[in-house]
Amino acid sequence: MHQIQLNIADEIFEKFIGLIDILPKDSISIEGIDSIPHYPVISFEEAKEKIENSIADISKQQGRDSNIVFKELLS
Repeated sequence: MHQIQLNIADEIFEKFIGLIDILPKDSISIEGIDSIPHYPVISFEEAKEKIENSIADISKQQGRDSNIVFKELLS
């Protein structure tokens, strides 16, 4: 395995992380990200599903506590 250090412009950081997400699992590992908050180790689809499930009933006044939602999202 090779190791590189990158400096990525803020404007394309999200796109770069998206590119990493579509590559084969275990082909790239992120060992650290500087001052930018690090992304949870879940797929985009899983995060989207967790958020959709958490906000599904808000309009019916049956929303969930945001602290619980974010704890679940990040675990």
